Amino acid sequence: MPPDFADYYDAVMNWEKRLARELPLLLELARGAGRRVLIPACGPGAHVVALAREGFSVRGFDADEEMVGLARLRIAREANPILAAGGAATISLLRMENAGELGPTYDAAYCLGNALPGISGDGQLAAALRGVAGALRTGGLFFTQNLNYDLRWRDKAQWFPVLSGETDKEEILLVKFADYEPQAINFHAMFLARERTGGKWQSHVRSSRQIPLFRDLLARLLTQAGFGKLQFWGDYAKVPFDPETSNDLLVVGEKMDCREEQNDS
Repeated sequence: MPPDFADYYDAVMNWEKRLARELPLLLELARGAGRRVLIPACGPGAHVVALAREGFSVRGFDADEEMVGLARLRIAREANPILAAGGAATISLLRMENAGELGPTYDAAYCLGNALPGISGDGQLAAALRGVAGALRTGGLFFTQNLNYDLRWRDKAQWFPVLSGETDKEEILLVKFADYEPQAINFHAMFLARERTGGKWQSHVRSSRQIPLFRDLLARLLTQAGFGKLQFWGDYAKVPFDPETSNDLLVVGEKMDCREEQNDS
């Protein structure tokens, strides 16, 4: 059976626990920004549905066809609660650097789940952030949550907690590990799967190259993409970011008016 990485990822993610931690801040930011929310790299669409069920008009997009397909199924299952709340949810197959073709119409954009460090091609992350900026109205908010790479690069941890879950047909374990190059991290997700009726375990590995997205580097890239008024937090409770101790790096910024930037320069 060929691996279905989207299903596997969705199966091992405790969405109830994760959304309980993340949604209060996402709702707070969206209520202050406006009704139209964009979610780049939306994965299986859990955040899209959660916000749409709160009455927001949400568009998610991802460059992974399997993830897009899974997100569309999730939206279809939740169509009635979304409609009852007055929300809306749509999903597109799209690369982040092309997001500008959607705007500038959105009030807020959320890029979650440590998605940005995996955009590691030459100049690709800068182009991706410019694309998202192009989808936002002037004054719109951009919020991103990533790991604290200042800390991770210092400690160079290689092994991470094992996650588990089930799909309709299989039991799933996720073993995560990393190795380090002079200027990059090779991150490996090894999914172990077996049929729930007692089949043999099969392993499937998906590897990605990540850039160590330090706080100062991310701040510089966001500024170059047209974002200002940046705030840095270490968790969803808005505790100030500490490069020595924070597990995560959360950043919120505002899309600046190009005319203001020209006047400042």
